[in-house]
Amino acid sequence: MDSELVFSILFLVLFLLGTAIRGYYTRKVRATRKKRSIRERFKDTAQVEGKFGAILLMVQGVYLIIALHLYLIFSSWLVWSKLPIPDWLRWLGVGVGMISLPFLTWVQHVLGKHWTVSLELREDHKLVTSDPYRWVRHPMYTVHLVYFLTWVLVSANLFLLINYLLTIILMVVRIPKEEQMMLDQFGHEYRAYMKRTRRLLPRFRREADKEE
Repeated sequence: MDSELVFSILFLVLFLLGTAIRGYYTRKVRATRKKRSIRERFKDTAQVEGKFGAILLMVQGVYLIIALHLYLIFSSWLVWSKLPIPDWLRWLGVGVGMISLPFLTWVQHVLGKHWTVSLELREDHKLVTSDPYRWVRHPMYTVHLVYFLTWVLVSANLFLLINYLLTIILMVVRIPKEEQMMLDQFGHEYRAYMKRTRRLLPRFRREADKEE
């Protein structure tokens, strides 16, 4: 079997498994919330993230759909979109991608009903600081950065690299707004939480100091 076809199939498996996990928890959350139109969701998102953030979120979502179709259906014709990534690195991407899926499930499960695609707080919103949130404030972003990077490695495709860069930009824009939203809601409790955690990676030195 052609190696490019093998990697396309493996990419599709990674994509479908991640989409199934995300879809499962999305349905669970939406079942507990009032249905809103696309216009209402955009308006609510813009109030918290600003128009630029809301547009960026929408653009990234639409672009991802386009990028997936271009890679899965038209990549054989768009040869120029192939990235020079060696096969061993693409296989590493497959392995890391598979490993990241249980972590994605874990983070989604722990966050539960408090997770949303756009930034918003429930009336009964609680500050989650257990399990992965014990070490980092945004493990959902951490695991997605790893997971989407494996898409780039496995596909070796320019369109998915652009999607990854858009994802990074979205996170850079969003994280400060999300943290300000949490500060406004939880005040001193969240400020104290910020002091003992980092945004995306755990404080390894702090844990080492404790052991000493």
